[in-house]
Amino acid sequence: MQFFPATAVRLDGGAFADAVRTDLAYVRALDPDRLLAPFLTEAGLPPRAPGYPSWESEGLGGQTGGHYLSALSHLWAATGEHDLRARLEYMLDELARAQDAVGTGYVGGVPDGADVFAAVGSEGLPAALAFGQSPNWVPWYNLHKTFHGLLDAYSVAGIDRALDIVTRLADWWLAIAADVDDEAFETMLATEFGGMNEVFSRLAELTGRDEDAAMALRFSHRAILDPLLEGRDALTGLHANTQIPKAVGYAISPDDSIRAAADVFWRTVVDRRSTAIGGNSVREHFHALDDFSPMIEDREGPETCNTYNMLRLTRALAERELRPEHLDYAERALFNHVLSAQHPEHGGFVYFTPMRPRHYRVYSTVDECFWCCVGSGIENQARHGEWVFGVEDGALAVNLFVPATLDAPSFGGRVRIETGFPADDSVAVVLDLDAPRAFALRLRVPEWAPGLSDLAVDGEPLAGDAIPGAVVLDREWQPGARVTFRVPLTPRAEAMPDGSPWRAFLAGPIVLAARSSEDGLLGLEGDDERWSHIARGELLPLAGVPIVTEAAATELLTETAPLRYQLQTDAGDVELEPFAGIHDARYTVYWPVASDSDARRAELQEQDAALEVDAATLDRVSFGEQQPESDHAFEGPDSWIVSDGDRHARATRDRIAVTLRNPDGAGRTLRLGLVQSAEPTRLAVRVDGELVAFESFDAGEAEVELDVALGDAGRGEVVRLELSGAEGRSTPGIRSVRLLR
Repeated sequence: MQFFPATAVRLDGGAFADAVRTDLAYVRALDPDRLLAPFLTEAGLPPRAPGYPSWESEGLGGQTGGHYLSALSHLWAATGEHDLRARLEYMLDELARAQDAVGTGYVGGVPDGADVFAAVGSEGLPAALAFGQSPNWVPWYNLHKTFHGLLDAYSVAGIDRALDIVTRLADWWLAIAADVDDEAFETMLATEFGGMNEVFSRLAELTGRDEDAAMALRFSHRAILDPLLEGRDALTGLHANTQIPKAVGYAISPDDSIRAAADVFWRTVVDRRSTAIGGNSVREHFHALDDFSPMIEDREGPETCNTYNMLRLTRALAERELRPEHLDYAERALFNHVLSAQHPEHGGFVYFTPMRPRHYRVYSTVDECFWCCVGSGIENQARHGEWVFGVEDGALAVNLFVPATLDAPSFGGRVRIETGFPADDSVAVVLDLDAPRAFALRLRVPEWAPGLSDLAVDGEPLAGDAIPGAVVLDREWQPGARVTFRVPLTPRAEAMPDGSPWRAFLAGPIVLAARSSEDGLLGLEGDDERWSHIARGELLPLAGVPIVTEAAATELLTETAPLRYQLQTDAGDVELEPFAGIHDARYTVYWPVASDSDARRAELQEQDAALEVDAATLDRVSFGEQQPESDHAFEGPDSWIVSDGDRHARATRDRIAVTLRNPDGAGRTLRLGLVQSAEPTRLAVRVDGELVAFESFDAGEAEVELDVALGDAGRGEVVRLELSGAEGRSTPGIRSVRLLR
């Protein structure tokens, strides 16, 4: 499908238009000079304003600036607002100034970035092995945002000099990479690198240069690509949003087999790893396919960045070869996860959307929070209009039922969608043509709908030609022709992909949820603290969630108003409403299901056993998981990761260290989750440099939980924990550490 550019589409009202306006206000509140500060600093130039806090000052300086280039480009295309283009031009002026000051073509906000990348060329494998260590965090992931933003400034906003800047940046890397052998290059790719294969493929299309296409292939990461080429899902235990951008690059590859690998990835994630809202992952990682219990139990549910990139992957695949399920997924993700991930009033963005019943989301604040999901969020909310219309097999396609107007001179005029969908299932497509015109109109039929009801043209009923996922009307159209139909939103239930006894309820594509308490919403609006994107408030017991019988959704749900239902449960009727509209409150999307509610509640009480420990936890690190480690200032250059499916641990013969939050110095005990090794191991535990425990472990494979009393150590607001081997022995595998009251 060829989607119409955002410059040709205007949203005429409704939730998507509101989201664009809210995003516009958030983006306008950001100071370009503060976003540019890391770029100018790295170029040796004085910044015009201090940089922003949060991730922008903690190793990811510049990543938001790259997203900002993309957001300005897409918002300008979606709205035509002149000040957005002026900001974009200013950003490009300053980036070009920084690039000229460096003199090599490099421009970026990565701390000591030029030296970090150059070391890979001059030192090879040792530098690749150390790539991304603090304070650099994930250098390529960061720099990818600059590449991507510059390409959007050219391709979306049409500013020619953006292509010159990004081409010079690419040339800088091509020169370094010429001295990097394949082993070192592939080793470097073990650290998250965004969609560098995608940006070099995009650049190759624009420049026609073979060296850009060859670099896209080098960035393909064989460790991920090869299983996909074999049709295998080897994603369990991997950091989800590290992998999804790679698949976007695979989808636009000129190689048929690599594009097929992208399709394998998409089907795997959408069909087997995604929740009702279209989101995936727990604590940013793909968990086991046959066990979605972490999705129900954890406070760190689907990450918004994942869905942002899954939508980009969906679009790339649809542009090559459309399948009906591409638009079904896009509709699900946009109406549920994306819309819900922006606060409708202050515009704050959501990082994690917990699927745990009766938990809540946290929102960013404009001057303090610069998480990855803020950067992708300011792009995401700008791009709704791009999905509405397209051209497929020569037909003008209506893809989403959204109030919008398309300027389509190639079809003889303008096309307007009038609808109150999803609250109202009636849709009208009005053809404001300049003269009679013959063409095919393709109306999408969603997978959740049995068909389009009451289809008519100017009041005259007709059937049209049914094809997979659509109805096509091919005729000569008169100016002002009005095509009307209904898309009834039948209630339905969806199980978790693993078949476990949890159900979500939907009306058409709209996920329904129950709004519950507004109590205990700790940290509802984030600040510049490293962990403020996590909803750290109390986890409420699963045993307190009402239980639903195993009956059909039409038997359990009673409609009380448009998109408002009463759900029958063992605790009485519960009111359901669209999930995307619930903010500043706890909510429940998934409901426990059982024929025997007493037995089911006993099972839930067993799941609640961990709540006492969670309530006593001041801070926690899961080792071998990227974000928890980086959030806690992890150090461990001579350590390695031990994986067992979706469970990870770290071990070292030297030392690993993390910083733990210790509010009011209340920590009294460290609880270490360990896995023994096939060889005897040793573990020394130091807190703020003081030895608090030394343990010896015999060979074995058992899981061990070790509690260490702090005594007089670790009384500050933060503590530095160091775990080391001794006597020539490595540590056991260290899965996690909790600091307990």
